[in-house]
Amino acid sequence: MTSSPYHILQGNLNRSARAQDLLIQSMAERLTHLAVVAEPYRVPSVPDWAGDIDGLVAVVQRRSAVGAPPEFDVVQRGRGFVAVFWAGLLVVGVYFSPNRPLAEFESFLDELGQVVGRSRSRRALVLGDLNAKSSAWGSPVTCPRGRETEEWLVGSGLVVLNRGAENTCVRRSGGSVVDVSFATPDVARRVCGWEVLVDVETLSDHRYIGFRVAAAPESSSVTTLPFGGGVEGPRWALKRLDTERLQEAAVVQAWRLDSLGEPADVREGAERLREAMSRVCDYAMPRVRAYAPRRQVYWWNEGIAGLRRRCAGSRRKYQHLRRRRRRDEEEEDRAYEEYREDVRALRVAIGEAKEAAWKELLETLDRDPWGRPYRLARSTMRSWAPPATSTLPPDIVRHVIGGLFPDAPGTPFVPPVMITPTTGAQIGAEEEEVSPAEFGAAIEKMKARRTAPGPDGLSNRAWALALQTEGGLGPVLRGLLSRCLREGRFPEEWKTGRLVLIPKEGRPRDQPSGYRPIVVLSEAGKLLERVVAGRLVRHLENVGPNLADSQYGFRRGRSTLDAVQRVRDLSDQACSRGGVLLAVSIDISNAFNTVPWSTILESLRFHRVPTGLRNLIEDYLAGRAVVFPERRGWGHKAVSCGVPQGSVLGPLLWDVGFDWVLRGANLRGVQVICYADDTLVTARGDDYRSASILAAAAVATVVARIRKLGLEVALHKSEAVCFHPARKGPPPGASITIGGTAIAVRSQLKYLGLVLDSRWSFDRHFDVLVPKLLGAAGALARLLPNIGGGGKSVRRLYLGVVRSMALYGAPVWSPTLSARNAALLQRVQRVLAVRVVRGYRTISTEVACALAGSLPWEYEAEVLAAVYRRRAQSLGRGSVPRLSVVARWRRAARRVATLKWKERLAAEEIHRGSRTRRRTLAALVPVLEAWIDRRHGVLDFRLTQVLSGHGCFGRYLWRVGREPHPGCHQCGHPDDDAQHALEACPRWEYPRQSLVAVLGADLSLPVVVSRMVEDERCWRAMADYADLVMTLRETEERERECDPNSVALRRKRRGGRRGRRAPAQLP
Repeated sequence: MTSSPYHILQGNLNRSARAQDLLIQSMAERLTHLAVVAEPYRVPSVPDWAGDIDGLVAVVQRRSAVGAPPEFDVVQRGRGFVAVFWAGLLVVGVYFSPNRPLAEFESFLDELGQVVGRSRSRRALVLGDLNAKSSAWGSPVTCPRGRETEEWLVGSGLVVLNRGAENTCVRRSGGSVVDVSFATPDVARRVCGWEVLVDVETLSDHRYIGFRVAAAPESSSVTTLPFGGGVEGPRWALKRLDTERLQEAAVVQAWRLDSLGEPADVREGAERLREAMSRVCDYAMPRVRAYAPRRQVYWWNEGIAGLRRRCAGSRRKYQHLRRRRRRDEEEEDRAYEEYREDVRALRVAIGEAKEAAWKELLETLDRDPWGRPYRLARSTMRSWAPPATSTLPPDIVRHVIGGLFPDAPGTPFVPPVMITPTTGAQIGAEEEEVSPAEFGAAIEKMKARRTAPGPDGLSNRAWALALQTEGGLGPVLRGLLSRCLREGRFPEEWKTGRLVLIPKEGRPRDQPSGYRPIVVLSEAGKLLERVVAGRLVRHLENVGPNLADSQYGFRRGRSTLDAVQRVRDLSDQACSRGGVLLAVSIDISNAFNTVPWSTILESLRFHRVPTGLRNLIEDYLAGRAVVFPERRGWGHKAVSCGVPQGSVLGPLLWDVGFDWVLRGANLRGVQVICYADDTLVTARGDDYRSASILAAAAVATVVARIRKLGLEVALHKSEAVCFHPARKGPPPGASITIGGTAIAVRSQLKYLGLVLDSRWSFDRHFDVLVPKLLGAAGALARLLPNIGGGGKSVRRLYLGVVRSMALYGAPVWSPTLSARNAALLQRVQRVLAVRVVRGYRTISTEVACALAGSLPWEYEAEVLAAVYRRRAQSLGRGSVPRLSVVARWRRAARRVATLKWKERLAAEEIHRGSRTRRRTLAALVPVLEAWIDRRHGVLDFRLTQVLSGHGCFGRYLWRVGREPHPGCHQCGHPDDDAQHALEACPRWEYPRQSLVAVLGADLSLPVVVSRMVEDERCWRAMADYADLVMTLRETEERERECDPNSVALRRKRRGGRRGRRAPAQLP
């Protein structure tokens, strides 16, 4: 079976942003699969771009092109070259500057030859700009570089693909052939249509080169899923779901299933139900099909297309004049200038189109804050990429999946005996029917989660609608689940999951350790899992024995914070008595996927789980499998141990199976704390020496018990930290030895998302966290321009997104938060607080937070800590607090924190900051609570300028170096600040009369702010006045910027990239 040929494009962009934009459009309209570009404007950090070390050359793939090959693996990066493995070829993009000496060029070719020689397929393409001329590829002359390249080609076994003598680089002074295409002989035989695209405008002085490469023959055998839907499996367009049609179809299919009678077994029942639900989905929404790829980018329009054609025409006209025998230089100059004008118009049009498209995108934020702009900013929306299993070579896929899901040994694993006959008696009667309440609760939990559909393609939203429709499929599925419980059987097709490999950052892609496996299961099967999990939890809590108290993972009412807080409590107890606490983390290799099923079943017997439930769980574990997409169809791997990650019941079964480790008889002063498989062993001692001896013995005991369960421990990944008071720390280079492996005792330990240090200062935690927060805040700030963009609710929502990231673990680190770390938090909060109020970036942190009504995050942390403490106290008394009670606690804690903030702002107002800052705080502090709690009024760009004093005022512009004096241009007053514009400048007397009529004669800022908070009418009057006055001031300021007779510091600054001139720009 042969596929369509691959289309390849080659060019040089001369570091031009618009040339790069035009390249992406050219790839779309020509259905190009791959492009090699020299001198790109930038190399985006996305999977479809691969650049060299210096950003001189890049290889770009377009996955959405029809017939795009799945693999795109970077083989090697160097200075001036990048090599990727794509479509069975080694594609090497190259660029070498004309300004570098010949000796360096020779070394460059030697390194390039080694890269090509190491190609595992010996099928290679070398494409790019070497700035070398030779008659071998159409140049009229051969330069020294050309001769070196000719010799290198012979030694490397490459042939030249260039055809003809058309110039690839055209400038006003002349042209040259410097863009080259080389290939190994077998690849060269597959290349056709090589040409220089002379009639395509590139916005660069280099022309595109295009050609096709015939695809290698492939096997015609294709493996499909048993659920139908072709090679990719069944999928439905959920966005086009018709709810009424789905409910109608659910009722019809329920009648049909009733007419078929009782199925022979649960397997047949599950198949019937899946087929019925597939018919329901077919009736309610269309299936997802392969669509034709877009032939244009999002900003492309017919106007830009016309300008591009015009550029091509004017260039042809100019080149035609240059080829005349009798040349007219004046006419050539006019033709060249006409061409340059057309190029400039095209560049401007592309920029304006992209800006308009971006603004249009931002306008959608109010309708969907989590939509496309948000996902773009947070880098969660990538161009489509195939699953990892379909991009890797088959042998690597087998190695990775075999390592993640190892086969159980031939001899069945025998776990330790956890139960004696005297404690193994059956407790109580078993419920065999799924009650309506139990079934309804499982559906509600399914609806609350947004998960990908399993191999059958049936989504949880469609299932929920079909099951909750009166007369729909609910009774049918409830009856099937009850039968599963009675017979102790779990349908086979619900045990097969679709495997998704999530790459781990910084890990090798050819090793099992480089991926986190997620198994996506059928939603119908997960409903049964929820029923079983609910019954198992009720048994453990009400009958028991329950899980150990030191297990915090996947348990109701427990969290990672509880586990970390437990470690801190133990540390505080030890240090308060003058001792130390040594904590050692234990890494269990591939824990969830390797726990033996016999271990889980033995643990269920220890916990005296009813026989019927045990039988169902045993059948749930047996005969499991995962399917995964490969290059040709689907692969299949039987699973013989472990619990599926991505299931509902799997995490609970892990807790049950691992519980025996936590029940071991620990030595005095030893505690084992666990969150799922994250295990931490702590040992308390009077000094480091005694604690380390105790810790070594305790860790050895825990490791031995873990291994008895059939699990493996990676001691080389274990870490240790010593919590100690002053002058009782471990000696330099301290370590403890377990089984011949030395575990270094360091000053910090990452545990459950927090970086714990020996003194609980959390300095290192915030050093790691704050750059990530700044990146997220900066990305979201792009979506929130001063004019336009999302409204108040969207801006506060995005502020809350970053706040939740920053305040993770607040109950643990808040009590000892240092001024240094609080300042780091304020730095992040200020970025988004300024965006919330649409202000200049020079506004201080305190003013920005006050205007935004955003409590400083160090106080927010105190609120979370206070609520956490009260909730922990209530749980300790055996009482689970209601949500209304927790909300009341939170309101009380916020009142206390707001009063503390108000006192701090009052001190700022009196003792610190500039006059402008004090003016704003003096107005806000008296009404701070009312300002935060108000239900009306939105701050816009111009109102914020008047309130903050940072804007188009003479004093502010003078302070930032944009005016030679702080005076007023309208009336000549020597000090033009925001208050002068508000109540004194005679230029604004007429609009001020309307403001006074609403607010009163006193226009001091404290009075104005107080009236704005009290009355929405006053707010609107103030906003209208600010909008009128500041709009006119901005217009006049722009006129002064463009005036060539203005002083130099006032004129608009031009030239250079934005990144270089950003510090000199107005905020």
